[in-house]
Amino acid sequence: MNCSQQRKSTGRILSGILPVVACGLLVIFPSRTSSQQPQPSSKQPVQQQKSVEEERLMILRADIQREIENYKKLKRELEESRKVLDEKTKEKLSQLAKMYEYMPSEDAARKLERLDEETAVMILTALKPKTAGKILAQMESERAASLSKKILAKGPVFPEKTSP
Repeated sequence: MNCSQQRKSTGRILSGILPVVACGLLVIFPSRTSSQQPQPSSKQPVQQQKSVEEERLMILRADIQREIENYKKLKRELEESRKVLDEKTKEKLSQLAKMYEYMPSEDAARKLERLDEETAVMILTALKPKTAGKILAQMESERAASLSKKILAKGPVFPEKTSP
């Protein structure tokens, strides 16, 4: 059988099958108009459907409530972790500031000049004002001015410290 004969044969088979398939689909999926829609014969099926929907809503509410509780728990854990991290960071910054306070101001100035501005500002604001002033005085004018502007923009300049 050549290609054209196969196409004709296949075409005949399909033309015979299509009406049967279409008819079968109509049997399986009959179209309904609004007048043909089944109407509930009594209130019981409507009540059952309402009851099922209410039960489904209760399950969904419970699921949502569980998710909310899970979210709140995770949020608390995250806040606690953040608090611990902040405390550790403050502690490390305080230790680093003490190291800079014990350095000669010229050495501290050279080291701070090599740091990025954000880190330098953090260290300078953790120092005693007198020490920070001495260090800034030893820096190049442009760098000292830039750091001073960033310190002012940061907000509260120096934390309250007790004098030794």
